[in-house]
Amino acid sequence: MYEHIEEEFLSNIIDELPKKERQIYQAFIEIEDILIQEADTYEQLLNMVSTYSPHKRIAKKLGVSLEVLLEQLSDIDEKVTRKLEKRKTFLYWKSEL
Repeated sequence: MYEHIEEEFLSNIIDELPKKERQIYQAFIEIEDILIQEADTYEQLLNMVSTYSPHKRIAKKLGVSLEVLLEQLSDIDEKVTRKLEKRKTFLYWKSEL
């Protein structure tokens, strides 16, 4: 039950991100999903990431350096994680009442 709610929380949090942050985050999620579906093993996934360099492609598309993009993604991911944990804590707290 909570897994479905957590997915809904995550979707809402992503929708609430500023447009640029949302685009960056969603671009990575989409690429990760595609690569995960195509890879049969974890090693194959790592090889595909190395071969296709999705991070570099996104950085180039956005006109920023790879370092800047990875820093932005890290900041966005931290923000999303914080908000998700806060909502989950509130949900679990409410369910205990």
